[in-house]
Amino acid sequence: MAADYPDVAFDHFLADDFARRLVADPHSLDVVLLANLYGDILSDEGAATVGGLGVVPSGCYGEGVAYFEPVHGTAPDIAGHGIINPTATILSAAMLLTHVDLPADGGRLERAVDAAIAAGDRLTPDVGGAAGTEDFADAVIARL
Repeated sequence: MAADYPDVAFDHFLADDFARRLVADPHSLDVVLLANLYGDILSDEGAATVGGLGVVPSGCYGEGVAYFEPVHGTAPDIAGHGIINPTATILSAAMLLTHVDLPADGGRLERAVDAAIAAGDRLTPDVGGAAGTEDFADAVIARL
């Protein structure tokens, strides 16, 4: 693939070395391309470096199609308990908005999430708070 894009710099790493780089120097990485198994494992590891699975959105892009979801997927073990952090879902929606050429709306949603997190009074348990899923979502909505 890299041969098709000679003007794009690239590196390749063994999975264990990439895992170390992801934790030790995440800012040295820009775009990461991984096979599904490694992508799933290492995206969970990457999420841990920024607050956990509840805060990390994802986008999967193909030729002419894309879909957006939280890195954690459906989290069936805690579904329906009102404790899941909706940040990753909301930020995935922001990525979708940007992808469909609505970047102002995506940015507005991101800023509302940032403001709700910065306020800190309605955080979910995974990031040190005691609020439920709907409480945090309401905090984001109030900032839109």
